[in-house]
Amino acid sequence: MSVATIRGHRPPTVSTVIAMTKAKATHLIGAYGMFWQRQEIDWDAGHGQTYQLLGYRGDRNPKLEVADFRRARGIYVLFNDFGATYVGRARGNEGFGSRLKKHNASQRKDWNRFCWFSFDSILPINGEPNWRTVARDEGARNVHAESAIDELEALMITSFGLHGTQNRMRLPTAREPWKQLTFDDCAPGKVGRRFDGARVRMGSLRRSLEWD
Repeated sequence: MSVATIRGHRPPTVSTVIAMTKAKATHLIGAYGMFWQRQEIDWDAGHGQTYQLLGYRGDRNPKLEVADFRRARGIYVLFNDFGATYVGRARGNEGFGSRLKKHNASQRKDWNRFCWFSFDSILPINGEPNWRTVARDEGARNVHAESAIDELEALMITSFGLHGTQNRMRLPTAREPWKQLTFDDCAPGKVGRRFDGARVRMGSLRRSLEWD
């Protein structure tokens, strides 16, 4: 199955902009991903391509959701085969993608996986049923202290894999984690073939999508 011609990144519709502006988040963590693989990302993308942090939730329509978290803001943790090696934050105009790309270029960082926890909200994109966009709102300032404490506890439990009886807690709004969209996920019959791939611009994923 071939992929449709790449379209330009559509600007948000008026209704999406209004929703993003009015967003009054009652959560601290709006989305998160667990142990994504460094090697699955084309950090040095060629001409006409770009690196992306593409994630998905759900395996089949209508529950399948896809989003690029490159510009999302929040906290991230780098891991090697033995455990966490670095904790950082992505804020301002620098999303996770920018920060992680700098770590990838650094010879001083020892890591092969990463977890990320975004404070931003995730909204639908009109006319594209599976795709979602990161809403860079400031709603976290509206979160009550008790809710923030609960979510920070859940973040630590989730990030460091503390799954004992006393530590069973989920991030309330973020629900299940976003899975990393990988090269294998885009092979025939896999989840990457179940949504419009026109927004996929990372070379390795597009090559997999274009194979029959």
